[in-house]
Amino acid sequence: MTEILKKYLVTKWWIPILLFGISIILFISGAILPNTDFGFYSLVFSGTILFISSVWQLFNGKIVIGFFQLSILAVPFIFLGFMAFLFTGIMNKLDEELALDRIEPLIKEKTDLTIPTDFEVLENLIEHTEGAFDSDYSIALKIEYKESDEKNIVEQILKSAELKSDKGSWKKYDNGFDFEHKYNEINRAEPFYFKVDTLNNKMELNLSHL
Repeated sequence: MTEILKKYLVTKWWIPILLFGISIILFISGAILPNTDFGFYSLVFSGTILFISSVWQLFNGKIVIGFFQLSILAVPFIFLGFMAFLFTGIMNKLDEELALDRIEPLIKEKTDLTIPTDFEVLENLIEHTEGAFDSDYSIALKIEYKESDEKNIVEQILKSAELKSDKGSWKKYDNGFDFEHKYNEINRAEPFYFKVDTLNNKMELNLSHL
């Protein structure tokens, strides 16, 4: 048995590479015994065989073949490391603030409301959605505008409330206005909540990117 394994899994250097390649395909596709760890264990087993074969080649003076096998073995680990690096970069990038020059265009894009340029940021946070495995994120934004700007803001809202819009509609409440977005193709990917508090001169935006 030992001689057979040595002949077909060590001496014939291309067989371990072939087995490793097949195991990678099985691991990614889950073609055999899906919903099990078969693909993972086959990948570990074939990777171990490939490593032993490469070491054997190096000790027997077949330097080129040995390093070639090691390079094949290293490819998926380099790829996974690169993907982990990109994923970490995305996560770190998302946990930051919304750029100041993006606040006005974002509110304009979602509600058609043109806000004053002279405002104070009270809360500004972009964070990755907990439990998500892709680039889902949420925005929490709260700003305070000057009392002198309120007339212009209210006039815009009242005028917009008279018009039909695919984006949503304004609702009047005791403390101000809420913009209720329509659940349509425009807003489905980014549902949001926007409020104008005319009693305290504040605006609040909560948006989720799905």
